[in-house]
Amino acid sequence: MFRTIEWLDDTSQVRLVDQTKLPLTLEHIVTDSHERIAASIKKMEIRGAPAIGAAAGMGMALAAIESKARTIGDLLEYLENAANTLNTRPTAVNLTWATARMLETAKNATGSVDDVIQKLIDEAKEIAEEDVRMCRSMGENALEFIKSGFTIQTICNAGSLATVHLGTVGAVVRIAHEKYNGDIKVYSAETRPRQQGARLTVFEFIEDSIDTTLITDGMIGTVFREGRVDCCVVGADRILRTGHIINKIGTYTMAITAKYHNIPFYSVAPTSTIDMETNPEDVIIEERDPDEVRIINGEYVTVPDAKVYNPAFDITPPELIDAIITDRGVVRNPTEEKMRKLFPI
Repeated sequence: MFRTIEWLDDTSQVRLVDQTKLPLTLEHIVTDSHERIAASIKKMEIRGAPAIGAAAGMGMALAAIESKARTIGDLLEYLENAANTLNTRPTAVNLTWATARMLETAKNATGSVDDVIQKLIDEAKEIAEEDVRMCRSMGENALEFIKSGFTIQTICNAGSLATVHLGTVGAVVRIAHEKYNGDIKVYSAETRPRQQGARLTVFEFIEDSIDTTLITDGMIGTVFREGRVDCCVVGADRILRTGHIINKIGTYTMAITAKYHNIPFYSVAPTSTIDMETNPEDVIIEERDPDEVRIINGEYVTVPDAKVYNPAFDITPPELIDAIITDRGVVRNPTEEKMRKLFPI
């Protein structure tokens, strides 16, 4: 797959795939504005926790260039404001992790303003390259759970488009597909209301010649009862020290249904998604525009002023999770003690 987002050295711009246009049209956004990056994150032109982390890092580098600061103090002030602008979505921890990392880089850097700006550009690139490396490690770490001939159930999109390149769940599927000479299949839940499974996951895997079947969210119970899948592999927008995973709405329902049918349930995410500080009850779940539910393809499918509850994410407790797979290693049957061993503060 192509890269979801990349830094263009020759123009000091960022190029990213406009995911709202997929799967019918492949268009790119090219910008030198951190505010445009913030808008792309908010509008979900770029989405997926690792991808928006990389976007935030590059947005901070653009902000440094935009600042035209003459002193380090002026530069830091501009970057603080840029971080507030870029932190547009509250649930995915990668976003604030990336802006905080870029701010720390600026504060610890030495040299002239131009030197600090170059260090920020280099750091933004490194965040992106780290993501590529972490995704491959996650895919390799997952091989112990995925056998030749398996059919994997997914939800939302945790493929290349949710990261810089390979994907989290995407890495699991692609590396297994390579290892087993194509003997891997996928069932993709459409993932209402924004249909990232239908629009993005199916698009990605078909592009890579991976046998993929699209189902509606409401078909999951029947698919599980009929024995059509061997395991569930989902991404995460935040994983807590307690082993709770915060992921796309519908993940919790899938996990409960998988537990009932004795189907293994795995969550895959990079180190940048791990949150060892926040308590489950303190996680802010983003609520999005009601019209995402009321409207499909520009047409109302219900009463235009119908009340809507539209949380973008849900929380799955650790007792429903067989393993959390990260670039650093695997936590089976997660508990806080096990998470702290792998991710000591």
